[in-house]
Amino acid sequence: MSSFVASLFYVLTHSLTLWPEAYECPENLNKPGTSWPIYGTYLIVSGVIFITLYIPCFIAIVRTKTRIPAYQLMLILGILDLISLCINSLVTGYLAINGITFCQYPLFMFIIGAIAKSTWMTICLACILLAIERCVEVNSGFPLAFIFGKRTFRAVMTALMIYWVYTLLFNAPPVYIPEYAYYSFDPMIGKDPALYVNVLHNINNPIVAISTTFLYFYLCYYLIFKYGYSTSMWLYKSKRQIILQGVIICFFHAGTAIIYEFVQFFYTPQWLILAGQIFWQWSSGSLSIVYLSLNRSIRNSVIKMIIPKKTRISWGIHIGADEHVALEQATAVNSVAVKFDNFFQK
Repeated sequence: MSSFVASLFYVLTHSLTLWPEAYECPENLNKPGTSWPIYGTYLIVSGVIFITLYIPCFIAIVRTKTRIPAYQLMLILGILDLISLCINSLVTGYLAINGITFCQYPLFMFIIGAIAKSTWMTICLACILLAIERCVEVNSGFPLAFIFGKRTFRAVMTALMIYWVYTLLFNAPPVYIPEYAYYSFDPMIGKDPALYVNVLHNINNPIVAISTTFLYFYLCYYLIFKYGYSTSMWLYKSKRQIILQGVIICFFHAGTAIIYEFVQFFYTPQWLILAGQIFWQWSSGSLSIVYLSLNRSIRNSVIKMIIPKKTRISWGIHIGADEHVALEQATAVNSVAVKFDNFFQK
């Protein structure tokens, strides 16, 4: 029962009123808490950088207009990551700088927490699906390959959206706690902590930590030991890029899940609490760096989008078959012209 009444659905169906038994604040707690100016400034500045890098990558993904599973998952991840970065970087940075407590703006903090929780949990599921898809790409005989069939995958994507709606509306959200600069399901206003238990979140985090680690370990193992040594430089670079992408995604998502789960049940030093928040931020923001450094098709699309063609040519940057053909033709013409000039000079 507490899971329902402590949910956003309860708030939306009760005239935007929080469940008083769990969220009614004492009058003496309506004051600002601990301020974290340096930490908050870092979150805002780095968040702006991540969002600035991610937006052109997201536009490039949208422009591909492909319906293959990997790009559909990347599209969903792009939307959720941008929402998550706005909360875990920009909003949280502002809250940290000003030491804003739950009791100062309870409804705002509750809604922000609900959005943050639902985006994180849905990102986790989408990342698991993307990891499975990558395993299927390198090994078509992977046991879960069937979920990427046309009809089955459509059902999977529908289930992903249902999961997002459910986690948004029907279970308790975390709220920002300025004393520790992190999000806790217990707003720490003197109520029974048992009122704020989120069982689904406690299941979600261990699953994402274990499954992503296992799947990307399998992917790396298969690429290294099953494909074996190859003299092809293209294949070598492709293997290296896939492995690096897997390591980066797994590191930040699994790290965030483990730290936040640990904080809920055990005494945790402040540095590890702050690390958990930074891991959460990088779990979304690092994908922009992965796309720009390790995904050639997205990187080329972004370069073509941002740098005009004339400027690229003047800088010696040629992207796409048409530009390379034009370069070869120009080179051929110039070489002929040089030969004729040399001939007539003799």
